[in-house]
Amino acid sequence: MEASRIRKLVALHAKWQSGQPGGKKADLRGADLRQAELPRVDLADADLRGADLTGADVSFGVLSGANLSDTRMDKATLYAANLSGANLSHVNLTYATVERAQLNGANLSNANLHSSNLKETLLVEANLQRADLSFTLLNGADLTNADLRWANLVHADMTYAVLAGAQLEGAALD
Repeated sequence: MEASRIRKLVALHAKWQSGQPGGKKADLRGADLRQAELPRVDLADADLRGADLTGADVSFGVLSGANLSDTRMDKATLYAANLSGANLSHVNLTYATVERAQLNGANLSNANLHSSNLKETLLVEANLQRADLSFTLLNGADLTNADLRWANLVHADMTYAVLAGAQLEGAALD
């Protein structure tokens, strides 16, 4: 998708968020956003189902409440992004940088996060059921009350991770 079209959609979305006339919720279902430069973008509550954000930079972006189910985000950069309450079920987020991001209450069920960097990420009350977190860096991540049932945590580095109240039934650990 062309950068000018993305900017227009983001501007209309901002109007929609603030209740201004002429605003429209961003509908980026199935959009080709590979390698897109979207730092600090605000797409809270947007629909990005099935979009391809492979290699995209969404650092410091706001995607809270967005629907990102079935999205490809391999090698994406989501450094310090806010994805709280977002639907990331069945997302491919391998080899990605999600360090210091906020994913509190996010749905990451059946997500593939293999070999991603989630250092110091907030995953409080996140749903990670059946997620693949193998070889993932979770150093200092906060997984308080997270649902990790049946998740693959083989070779995940969880040094200093907080797992208070986390559900680990059936999870594969080293």
